[in-house]
Amino acid sequence: MKVSRIYQGPDIKMLDSVRTLVTHFESKLAQFTAFDPSLDAAYLANWQTIQDQAWATVPDELAIIDGELLMEEVVSALEKCLLKNKEVKYYAGKAFPANTEARKEFGEGQFAKVRNSPLRMVQYMQTLYGVATKYKTELLAQNYTQAAIDEIATLAQELRDDNNLQQLKKKERPTETRKRIELMNTYYRMGQPVVNVAQYIFRTSPASRKLFRLTAPVPSTAEKRIWFVLNAEGIRKIALPKLLKKNKVTLTNQSAENIEYWYANTIGETPTGKQIFAAGETLTLTLPQPVKKFLVVQNSSDKKVRLMQTKKLK
Repeated sequence: MKVSRIYQGPDIKMLDSVRTLVTHFESKLAQFTAFDPSLDAAYLANWQTIQDQAWATVPDELAIIDGELLMEEVVSALEKCLLKNKEVKYYAGKAFPANTEARKEFGEGQFAKVRNSPLRMVQYMQTLYGVATKYKTELLAQNYTQAAIDEIATLAQELRDDNNLQQLKKKERPTETRKRIELMNTYYRMGQPVVNVAQYIFRTSPASRKLFRLTAPVPSTAEKRIWFVLNAEGIRKIALPKLLKKNKVTLTNQSAENIEYWYANTIGETPTGKQIFAAGETLTLTLPQPVKKFLVVQNSSDKKVRLMQTKKLK
């Protein structure tokens, strides 16, 4: 059975709210115990233990960022394989200018089928390493080095490791999220009898009653937020037409660094003009005219930057 939060708003807002409630409960513990003996020092101690556990968990948004970082590493490993393939293809062309069959062994005409699949790319790079080793005499004669040949296998293993971590994170996250929600619900639920009793204890003191509330902002039910991180010199494209057809989308630079953005039809397209996406700025995404397929954001700083994409149904 799916577990849902019994409170509204982000976890961090709820944590702040309940922590404040715990502090007020501790300061008035004798009055609560006198009214309801179950709300005693043992109840407080148990609540504080759960509080420590709740604050020690990773909030959902940070788990998302962690997953995004792993995804960025997989993409980076794929790009390294792309560059290595071009390098090997160049030297294979020099070594076998008139031997079409040999060049086909080096994957000529096959790379486009695997370039977007980490698993297929790993297999491709392993085969490429075997072929390069088979023809290393011819490649070395063209000034291609043994170290460069060995790097093919190294890149294949790097991609395999990064992809395995990414897949493991995907499988672990639902279980981690369930445990986190159950813990958060328990922490929040323990505040409910305290809030209820406070209405009786402090029925003649509105100011005191105000201290004993569980508050959390109510999010829009039609809003979805996605966080991602760009490493130094990192780049990311966001597909626009389909995204903006049904959603109002904003992108927020949540870092202290300025980055750049532009519109393009391919990730490799040379931009006609880059624009500054300032620290703390929020962009409302729109389709440029003439229509471009992607918004491209690039981190030209030497520090990681964090961005948040917010989607609301139109």
